[in-house]
Amino acid sequence: MKKIILILSAALMLTGCNGLFKTEASAMAADSDSIVLNDDEFIEEVEGGEPVSWALSAYEKELMNIDDLPESAVLQERLGSLLLYVNAEAAPDEDNPEGTYSVWVASEERVIVAKVLTTNPTAAASWDKMTGKDASGVEVPMNLIAAASSAKFASEDGCKIIVEGCPDSRNIWTYLIDLEKRTAIQLPSTEGVQDIDMEQGEIIAASYGYYDEGGRYTVNKAYSLDGKFIRQTSDPEPE
Repeated sequence: MKKIILILSAALMLTGCNGLFKTEASAMAADSDSIVLNDDEFIEEVEGGEPVSWALSAYEKELMNIDDLPESAVLQERLGSLLLYVNAEAAPDEDNPEGTYSVWVASEERVIVAKVLTTNPTAAASWDKMTGKDASGVEVPMNLIAAASSAKFASEDGCKIIVEGCPDSRNIWTYLIDLEKRTAIQLPSTEGVQDIDMEQGEIIAASYGYYDEGGRYTVNKAYSLDGKFIRQTSDPEPE
């Protein structure tokens, strides 16, 4: 029986998205049957390889050795030692024009990876809940994210990411994912994220609209990292 000793501090267990991986660093070695946890005052051995719940992140059950990342996964972005990947799980077809994708976050330093989500091509958009020029995003279940053909980090600590795609062959659906809380918010934008200001904590996304006299325009709006509408950042421009 192999044993893996993890040295854990309360700070690492509870703060920062890097901490999601730091607590699990060595635990991903293959074939381990036992884990010994040490938080300087407390040691507990867990048989059968199952981690102690208080010590682990929201992704404890999904954490794997980075070698288990699908070979076809495409690196989308790097933030420090964190790596963000998208993998095509199913090719587009007549019933699923976007295709099906999975999103993965890896810690290069800790040599581990977690699957964040797999898209659901049957999921509906929440446009009817996001009406009005100053509409904010709305929360959606993690299993009802329709598109994620691309991904990017949205916050400096790597705790929040953006995933996007075009499942209806018309609009870009944008989702803001909180990795720690395991929650998702669909933003009311229809033309995708144009910029992310991590220092200010703002996401700039574009949407189209129609002039009363006819014709379509595009406009940029800023949203917080909680998906709240902040302000319009550009004048409408004809398309």
